[in-house]
Amino acid sequence: MKVAALDFDGTLHHPPQGFREEDIAAIDAWRNAGHLVISATGRSRSALAYAMTDSALRFDYRVLSNGGSATTGDGTELIYGYDIDGDILRAVLSQFGTREGLAIFGTTLGRIDGTFANTTGSDHPFTAHFTPMTDADIDHHRFAVIPVWVPDDEDLRAEVVAWAEGLGSVSVAQNQDYVDIMAPGRTKGSGIAELLSTVGFNRTDIELITFGDSWNDLSMHDIADVSYSFPHSPLEVQQATDHVVATVAEGLRRHM
Repeated sequence: MKVAALDFDGTLHHPPQGFREEDIAAIDAWRNAGHLVISATGRSRSALAYAMTDSALRFDYRVLSNGGSATTGDGTELIYGYDIDGDILRAVLSQFGTREGLAIFGTTLGRIDGTFANTTGSDHPFTAHFTPMTDADIDHHRFAVIPVWVPDDEDLRAEVVAWAEGLGSVSVAQNQDYVDIMAPGRTKGSGIAELLSTVGFNRTDIELITFGDSWNDLSMHDIADVSYSFPHSPLEVQQATDHVVATVAEGLRRHM
């Protein structure tokens, strides 16, 4: 069986243009041929559903929150979920909550995500629908990812990465100008592997083809039989994949 694992933002979803019709058509043809499509995204359950509103895009399974959770293709049934300790979120807020030039969010295993701090002076369209939250809300939700948005300061972004990695009890992934903090061991690669095992697939019976444009996709590219990045991907990501293509459709057609 062939399984395509597709990153979402920067791979399938290209604001403000949205989705490419040729990509959606190629995914439909792929599924109609009997192959599977997995969404492998840093977005949460609710954030992916929000971005797919009124879209014809369909998946067989969803690996969400950089491997922190997975659901059925329609997003209705949680297959597995790993939440991060609330004290980690409190530590992030204590360390960076008042720093200029970043925003701190919490995305959950449920159907609501939160904004805890934003000193950037602007809103990101990915998080425009998030609910304002405070420390008092932390114990009432299961957070899968703490995304820290650092849009214009590479040095500050590197500081956030180094600080988070120094905690030792979390996984850290960078996706363009976001730094994502997850529960230990959670990556897109581990999330895909766990999903395939949980739903009863033997990895040796699968040809896994991955598409992803950023650093948080490297873990799934590592476990792929064939991997794809894009011309806009960072050079490190391009060098880590087997092929660089202009669109998802171009890559899928090679394996149809």
